[in-house]
Amino acid sequence: MRVCFVMVVVALLAAVPAGAQMYLELGTAPIRDPIPPMGSNWHELYPNFCVVHTQAGYDDNGDNEVSVCDVIILDSGARYHVDWVGPTYYVANLQSGEPRFLEPTTEPGGPPIGTYWHEVAPNFCVEHLIDDWEDGDASGTVTECDNVLFDGEWWHVEEVRLDITVSPEPSPVDESTWSKVKSFFSGMRFF
Repeated sequence: MRVCFVMVVVALLAAVPAGAQMYLELGTAPIRDPIPPMGSNWHELYPNFCVVHTQAGYDDNGDNEVSVCDVIILDSGARYHVDWVGPTYYVANLQSGEPRFLEPTTEPGGPPIGTYWHEVAPNFCVEHLIDDWEDGDASGTVTECDNVLFDGEWWHVEEVRLDITVSPEPSPVDESTWSKVKSFFSGMRFF
């Protein structure tokens, strides 16, 4: 009986989604962007690279732009809390052409030398220290056509895209896992 109990609890827990964060980007939108229209496509960078999600709704926190604490509704009606908003730097290695998707770990703006950038794809969670920077348009901030030096190699900034990190919002009508387990065993009699 105990083996059966453990197997049922493990099966119920395995059926519950992990609730991990997702990293999404929206084309070549500016870092601070008005709320995109319904039907906009968001490109998933992590955990499932290159999955496209369609925006089915958006609950704004009142500032009329994509920002932290907004809620984006995707494809199937799933609601996601916006945890972070900033740029994704789509860069290509000047020698090999290898692409990478990076985001700053500090507030963007100004010279990036000495800052760390978090790699979202293809090598999730690798941090790179920016050792040097060539400001291609003399803007004073990282923009398309700039070059950055990290890990001893020069990388060209191909595009700067709007990036958001989101977490699934729990549904107000979904029972918790513990409630399901208690409900399952409440009618059973143990000797």
